[in-house]
Amino acid sequence: MSSPRYTETVEAVDELRDRCRRAELTAEQFTNEVTDVFYEYLADEDPRDDVIGLVDYCVSVAETVCDLDLFADRVLPQRLDHQLRWILDQQSDGQSLTHLVRRLRAQLEEGDLDARTELVELCQRGYETHQELFSAVDSERDVLELAHEFAIVPALDAAVRPTAAGRLAGEEKSRGLALPRALDLLAHLASDPMHEWGMSARDSLIDLCEYAETAGQAALRIPVHLLTDRQRQRLFEVYARHEESIGPDLVRIFISEQQLRDREILRSALWQANDAARMPRSNTASTP
Repeated sequence: MSSPRYTETVEAVDELRDRCRRAELTAEQFTNEVTDVFYEYLADEDPRDDVIGLVDYCVSVAETVCDLDLFADRVLPQRLDHQLRWILDQQSDGQSLTHLVRRLRAQLEEGDLDARTELVELCQRGYETHQELFSAVDSERDVLELAHEFAIVPALDAAVRPTAAGRLAGEEKSRGLALPRALDLLAHLASDPMHEWGMSARDSLIDLCEYAETAGQAALRIPVHLLTDRQRQRLFEVYARHEESIGPDLVRIFISEQQLRDREILRSALWQANDAARMPRSNTASTP
């Protein structure tokens, strides 16, 4: 007899089939949704269940929606079958994201510096080195929140910095949800006026303004009232480089709308930072 969790998963797959028949999902969305449901089941798998049977059932459902009257995609069942079995193969060594996060948290609580280094590397390259663990939507959330919990700014920075292809919070990761989430966590640390990690996180947000992929979103999150003279100067230098990269007026018609928007956001942050510098300063601000 199957577990309630198994039955819920089968019912969820049936609902996805029905949504396809109502033309509410594309073939790609169907595949993504089935994969997500399968990942969710594996996170709470009952050892008594026939997981291979669940894979076979998902594939059989794919076979019912791949005909000419729906997706007209003959390779859809085969593609889904390969994907689900790949997930099982990757998890067969006993490695799990839950176990990884639990181990890192225990080590961090003991002040283990190697664990901090491992967390930074995981945020920077985890989608390449542990792809089987981070393929599902939102799978990176626990790792990012762990970095925030222990105020490990380099880890959050590494998760979004565009120089690493395997970063956990790339633009497309978790269908666009990971990047703003990681930046929000970084911004929360940056708003701390007292601790060392606040200064470090503000430096990180300013550095991330250098990159086209993160400039606008990072600038939006800078707590401008806490910036030091050095940080304001650094922000100005970043802004000046963006202006220089745009080039003469004759070619500005080729600038994308997003580039123009990011430019205005960055300009606004710089103006606000300078306005804040002229306000009465609290005893928590510093000007090294």
